Amino acid sequence: MNRFDPHAARWLVAFALLFSSAASAQDAAPKSAAPAATPAPVTAAAPAAAPAPEKMGREVNGHFFLPSHIIDDPFSYTAFGTFFGIGSGNALGPTLLPEPPFIDVNNQKWYGYTGLGLGMLLNVRILEYLSVRAGLITTAYLGTGNGAALTIGTSARITGDVGVKGSLPLGDNFRLAATIDASYGPVFALLLANGISTILDQCRTDPTNCRLDNSQAYQQQDTLTWTAGLNAAWAPTPYLGVIGNVQFIAPTKTGQNTIATNGATVAAMIDFDALPLVKWLPLGASVAYQLTTGLGGNKVPTAQEAGFGFYYTGRKDLALGLEIDWKWSTLETQQTSTATLAWINFRYYWN
Repeated sequence: MNRFDPHAARWLVAFALLFSSAASAQDAAPKSAAPAATPAPVTAAAPAAAPAPEKMGREVNGHFFLPSHIIDDPFSYTAFGTFFGIGSGNALGPTLLPEPPFIDVNNQKWYGYTGLGLGMLLNVRILEYLSVRAGLITTAYLGTGNGAALTIGTSARITGDVGVKGSLPLGDNFRLAATIDASYGPVFALLLANGISTILDQCRTDPTNCRLDNSQAYQQQDTLTWTAGLNAAWAPTPYLGVIGNVQFIAPTKTGQNTIATNGATVAAMIDFDALPLVKWLPLGASVAYQLTTGLGGNKVPTAQEAGFGFYYTGRKDLALGLEIDWKWSTLETQQTSTATLAWINFRYYWN
């Protein structure tokens, strides 16, 4: 029978304890942490671009053009304006005599008169470069001084106008436009000297047919005028601008006789704005000139007009100023005339 060996038992117990200690130490050892995920790099957001400043319709190359009733501009905008003018002038009329025939039509002299005008206009931009407009103006004059009420008389005109304008920018410094307008209105003229002279002539020629005919003293004509034009503007700097235009005009007058005439108008303006140069001086100035001449067989009367204006330029949505004009033309009674007028111009713009 085999005997149990105590030494071998002790070796087995020692080996078991050693193995158990190694296993416990391995379980107690800390496990290595999984590597942390590397965050994706954050890309800085690009700053939002500042919105471009909105331009007014009459602005070119930073220059705000001034208005003038002497010349049309090539801009498309929405605006309302009014103007009021008053002035005086002289016109050639027949010489008055103290006895029959009382009037010498062969000898003429200068007589004075006073005139005034009042008008308003509305321009509406319906597309980016297309606008429509409507206006109303009334003008009147009255002979003043010795004999002027008889020889120059008095006249009043009411005119309504509608039109359309197509405007096109050419680069940063130029603007071009085409326009077409139609205007209509009556003209009332009272010329007593002409009526008296006609009555006297009739009575001397045929006393049996001596009658009062007021058609020679009082006249009314209705005038329809079509106008087509090309306008251009140039702004080389923010403080200087130039405008030029050419228009074809075709008035048709209906009264005792119907007369269709043709003519052309050429105009130019230079304006200066001190504000871009001197920040505390919101003052602008303009010089404008217009020439109207006849074309073809039935010609419109030749007329010239020159103007000089001062304007407040502190607000881009407002134009307010005074314009002084000198005019060489003919009156409604076809009498040669010269006049000086002062116009107060107001215009408010909604881009």
